[in-house]
Amino acid sequence: MTPASVRPWLVALLLGMPAGASLAAVLHGQVVRVADGDTLTVADGRHRKIKVRLVGIDAPEKDQPYGREAKAHLASLVLGKAVDVEWDKRDIYGRVIGQVLVAPGNCPACDKIRDAGLAQISAGYAWWYRSESRELTHEEKSRYALAENAARARHGGLWAAPAPMPPWEWRHGQAGHSPSLLAKTRERIRKAGTVIRHPVRSARRRQNS
Repeated sequence: MTPASVRPWLVALLLGMPAGASLAAVLHGQVVRVADGDTLTVADGRHRKIKVRLVGIDAPEKDQPYGREAKAHLASLVLGKAVDVEWDKRDIYGRVIGQVLVAPGNCPACDKIRDAGLAQISAGYAWWYRSESRELTHEEKSRYALAENAARARHGGLWAAPAPMPPWEWRHGQAGHSPSLLAKTRERIRKAGTVIRHPVRSARRRQNS
């Protein structure tokens, strides 16, 4: 058995970790796509494309105010550039959840020390996602919180709006206003010129006529 074939659960057992625990890892690659203000795709050394969700931040959705600006800003930071992604878990969609590190913009040859998530918050294009920041250290959480407060104070990015809505509230609102299957069916029938009748009431009308 070669080291590469050792099962993750066996490694965890040997290290004295719980069998379900995730092992921290670093993904090296190049960003080939930016989906929105907190999600991107990295191509690794084997040309595998891996979706990555930036840990500890939540950017506006694409159809939300400042969604396009948030995506553009993240693209300016990382698109086409080499990055290191420090991660230890995936979400329910299979995306890697990690901290994306890139070289400073004015020094492409320098070490990858710039935190893209922190940069998004500092520019005012993301919230610090407090409920999803367990992977961050206490020091990193403090930096994220201070960056958000500074962006709010100077009305940078989305904070220029009087009352920007956090993405998690936006998503909840969008889900709550999704038309039901019955409503969609009624609308299609209405457009077709057909009237929906209640079967019991219709039968009573026929009996009384």
